[in-house]
Amino acid sequence: MKILLRAAWQAAVLVVLAAAAGAVTARFHPRAPELTPAMEIAGPGEITVAEAEAFVKTVGVIWIDARHPDQFAKGTIPGALALNQYDWENGLIAAFNVIADAPRERVVVIFCDGQKCEASKHVREQLQQTPLGDRGLLILHGGWPAWKAAHP
Repeated sequence: MKILLRAAWQAAVLVVLAAAAGAVTARFHPRAPELTPAMEIAGPGEITVAEAEAFVKTVGVIWIDARHPDQFAKGTIPGALALNQYDWENGLIAAFNVIADAPRERVVVIFCDGQKCEASKHVREQLQQTPLGDRGLLILHGGWPAWKAAHP
């Protein structure tokens, strides 16, 4: 019994050391792969963080944060507008004016809490019912977590 406990303890120590070595390598290796949802391929109507950043540099992006107001208050993409189902009318007034006054080629990107979050899809569907519905409304693939992973 004592031998089994010692072997289990040694195995646990080896696993922890291997995990630590892997984490350090992934963090500091110059060619470490990006292990975030931002690396995944965006689906129809979606855009990756890298694609959105390319638009920021060329035609500009209007960011729409579809998360709960408490989460918006804790941090968001710089310049993002709060437009969510919790305060739709007030958020729509501010967002509508910004989007309507922006050049038509400016991209509108909606994001929420992550890949499984549906809030950004609901906001896009509601915006499509307004006069802004004819604009390209894209969803940020991976949402806020993908943005945070790309901007630590």
